[in-house]
Amino acid sequence: MKTQWACAASRVQFVLLAVMLLCWTGCNSQSNDSDGDNAAQNPTAKTVVNQENLSPSRVITRLFWQDRNDGIVYVGDLARQGNGYQVAKSKVENFPSLSPSVNDLVQMEIANGRLFVGVRDHSDGKENSGWIEINTGVEEEQHGDHSHWHYPAKAKVHSATLDKEQGNPAHMYQYGNCIYIANDKNNGFTQVQPPQDGGLSDSNSETKFYTGGGGHITMAAVADRIAYSTWIDRSGKNAGRVDVVELKGDPSEPRYSFNLPVGGIHGAAACGNRVYFAPANGVYWVNCDFDFAENRDTVKIEYLSLDEDPSDTEYRTGAFHSFHNHLFCIANSKSGEPVLCVIDATVPQPSVTRVSCGELKGAKLSSVNATSVVGGQSFAFAFAEGDGLEEKLLIFDLDPNGDKCFDDAKLLKAVEIGASQLVGHFGHHGITFLDDRKTAVVTNPGDGTLTVVDVKTQSVTQTVSVGGQPTKIISFGAAN
Repeated sequence: MKTQWACAASRVQFVLLAVMLLCWTGCNSQSNDSDGDNAAQNPTAKTVVNQENLSPSRVITRLFWQDRNDGIVYVGDLARQGNGYQVAKSKVENFPSLSPSVNDLVQMEIANGRLFVGVRDHSDGKENSGWIEINTGVEEEQHGDHSHWHYPAKAKVHSATLDKEQGNPAHMYQYGNCIYIANDKNNGFTQVQPPQDGGLSDSNSETKFYTGGGGHITMAAVADRIAYSTWIDRSGKNAGRVDVVELKGDPSEPRYSFNLPVGGIHGAAACGNRVYFAPANGVYWVNCDFDFAENRDTVKIEYLSLDEDPSDTEYRTGAFHSFHNHLFCIANSKSGEPVLCVIDATVPQPSVTRVSCGELKGAKLSSVNATSVVGGQSFAFAFAEGDGLEEKLLIFDLDPNGDKCFDDAKLLKAVEIGASQLVGHFGHHGITFLDDRKTAVVTNPGDGTLTVVDVKTQSVTQTVSVGGQPTKIISFGAAN
């Protein structure tokens, strides 16, 4: 009998222990779910960065962002956490030691799964400039009409072309599958063709230097056949100069050159079979001369005013964004309010649609980005920035009536975000769009945070703390 009571007591203790364990697990699970719910209900709440590796099945993309405090590129896998997100942040392996007092990181672009980062120094290229090439560690497994994405490796530097011979690039572009690096002080540009086997490859990229452009080069390349490379000069023989380069021909000199009526060219972009230029006022464009049949005297240069009244103070821009058959830019003048300009770039006679950006007293507008979301809607984005201001992400509906023309574009919403940290050309917000076609991630340099935005509802989902001064950002990969 005594033994039976002992056995019964043991069974009761076991049951009580099991019940306690279940209760503890349930409470812990509820706590985790509550964290996610709180993140969704309070999107401005900052989530602490998780430095540990995330489960690959939960990762929805890999983020790369520049940190101006440290002068490096960080990588972070963005993953779902309940109804919110978390980021596993780390340094890109083998990233070279750069001092923010000596070097600036400029544009970033991804081609064939390789990430390229431009590097400029403060001494006209005499310290250390060039570019860095990074293996993303992301693998795309194609399955006919869709892809599976995997994150089997850490991001690491594949190669660094940094020395005193690279001409101190300020601009980097992606056209087709090639990266173009403007070697300003060398009066030319480097075409980089990354290997076709993606971000895990050990193969080296092919590089080729072309003479063309000078001073502070902006450029556009079309169909891997022709490039238009500009000169920054405002006066003299090189004012408004554009060099036309055959990418399959002799790299030592342009095929020919021509001059725009206005100098100070600070932007160039290709859209369709045309190239557009942004000089000291307005916009000029030319048809691509694929057969190299023109010369400086015969090339036809067309002009577009960015002002409603061209007789008034002329509006100018400094950067374009190409999206489908349209070009976008922010136009400014000394006396007028900044406006978003939309150019239907491929029609026989292009025209400019000017879109109000609302009342932005004291604010500066960043360059523009655009994307399409699930359901087919198209949006453009710009940042209203400035010290001491409530900074906002401006979201424009590009096609309110759904007729595929953007002549009825309008400002849809101004979403409150974190702070910038503007110093000269640097310290701006950055934005990247995820493969799900409904999510964007914004950097807030003044707050050390990333803001996740639901593009379809134009609302903030969550703000995640990553520290430092995150600026330019790019994403690569998708959820399986």
